[in-house]
Amino acid sequence: MADAAEIEQLLNAEYEVRGFEVKGPGLRRGNKPLVANVARAVMAMANLRDGGPVCLGIDDDKQADMLPGLSPEELAEWTDFDDVTDALAQYVDPPVRFDLYPLTLSSGVDVVILEVHEFDDVPHVCKRDYPDVLRPGEVYIRPRGKPESRSGRSASEMREVLDLATDKGFREFIRRVGAAGITLSGVSLTGPSDKDQFDAESALSWAEPSEVVREIDAAGSLSLTIRPEPFDASRVEVGRLQDVLSEATVRLRGWPLPMLDERTGVQRHAAWIGQDLDRRPFHHAEAWRFHTSGQFTHERMLVTDLSEDGQLRPDAPEATGAVAVWDVLLSLVEACELAARLATALKCERISIGATLRGVAGRQLISGVWERDMVGRYIVSANALTVSRALRLEELLVDPRRLGAQLARELLAPFGTEVSESVLFDWQEKTLRA
Repeated sequence: MADAAEIEQLLNAEYEVRGFEVKGPGLRRGNKPLVANVARAVMAMANLRDGGPVCLGIDDDKQADMLPGLSPEELAEWTDFDDVTDALAQYVDPPVRFDLYPLTLSSGVDVVILEVHEFDDVPHVCKRDYPDVLRPGEVYIRPRGKPESRSGRSASEMREVLDLATDKGFREFIRRVGAAGITLSGVSLTGPSDKDQFDAESALSWAEPSEVVREIDAAGSLSLTIRPEPFDASRVEVGRLQDVLSEATVRLRGWPLPMLDERTGVQRHAAWIGQDLDRRPFHHAEAWRFHTSGQFTHERMLVTDLSEDGQLRPDAPEATGAVAVWDVLLSLVEACELAARLATALKCERISIGATLRGVAGRQLISGVWERDMVGRYIVSANALTVSRALRLEELLVDPRRLGAQLARELLAPFGTEVSESVLFDWQEKTLRA
């Protein structure tokens, strides 16, 4: 569930991103054209992988101004969950799943956020006409390029929605097979030669670090590695790399993994693509590489090094900095989900996931949120901590979120405290959209 700071970050981008839409003003429920437009936006967001928030009450032509907001009457109407559910259900089949909550922005105005979940089994279809807005039988989507909610106009646009539905069915089958203890492949895990080839490939793509990468490396950082096995240098055609990664991108919270900013351009090489995203426009520093072998590598600065929020400061005087539990947990949950999507798309039998915390010597492990305070001074001496796991496809797809929590628990253990799995799972449920 996105908070006010995350919504404002999206609004300040001054343009709508694919996983975020703005509607308003004039959103009285009696204003049927606007209600139909909200239904179209919600339907399209639900047909996008991971869904996303729809913000009600902001002028979409001047969204960075964060005005005019909802009137008290509009706020009351759009926070009545049952009425909003009924209004949207008139247009959408099957009904869309969403969370609803009000927010007060720093501009002083009130908005309502519809946190829309992606469809469960089959895409959402319009079932009711509204002139010039909705047509029965249409499947509304959020296409690449220009973010907008509109009907799928071509086979290529509809392919992404259909592929998502196919992937869901395949993953559900694999989960059931794995939960039943059935192994789909008896092949042993990858040998050292594969690791050497992946390492060499990765080293080549990071050989000439940009200023952004040097800044990340100089701070506290989290590195992620996803490797489909066995090593195959031509698993993905170089021309398809961006499409494959874009379709697999994870948006479980406000910021996607990876952030693929098409406005700033993608680095394109003979066997990989990548981006280095400066912290200044985004208040978020990250860099990633995606290779024709299917290997994905990612580095980003820890949130505790990007924010002056008191919740993200250590309270031990001797600590050199902090590492927030939720920052590591949610990143590893997203990494495992990204690995599951890539493994499904690339049809590989096995996949390995690795994570490394760097620049953490002398840092204190903290909760990062006031309501989950940690009692004790948990400070690590090592400058780098690493965790990795090699899995068969069916093992990965049984429960990627649980796997992410297990990896986070293992990675943070050297700080000297055991964060229980039940606490980590509860943290996920309260932070991520279900």
